[in-house]
Amino acid sequence: MILVDTSVWVRALRRQPSREKVVVQALVDQDLIATTDLVVAEVLQGANSEQDFQKLADRMQGPHFYHADEELWWRAARLSFELKSRGLITPLADLVIATVALENGLEVYAIDDHFERVPGLKLHVPS
Repeated sequence: MILVDTSVWVRALRRQPSREKVVVQALVDQDLIATTDLVVAEVLQGANSEQDFQKLADRMQGPHFYHADEELWWRAARLSFELKSRGLITPLADLVIATVALENGLEVYAIDDHFERVPGLKLHVPS
């Protein structure tokens, strides 16, 4: 199961062709897409109209859903603190997504390099 980061969704949902669009569609076809609360909210905030919001909401209801509960937020905060103490300032949103993946044995498919900082996190690298 692959947790697709918002950075990938943004490119995959654009009209023009992209590698991310092809990879995400292949993962959808194989029923391997996972998501979490934060990714859904980030994708939906990018809507340009009510119609666009509804279209995105429908799309984001398809993936397997992993909820980020209170305990997971505490673990993400701890991870943020530990990385920061090593000089690695990392967006909290990315760390919540990474923690969801770590806790559920998921790989993360992302474009940005923040996820490479997370110890033990498996990254999805399309072939």
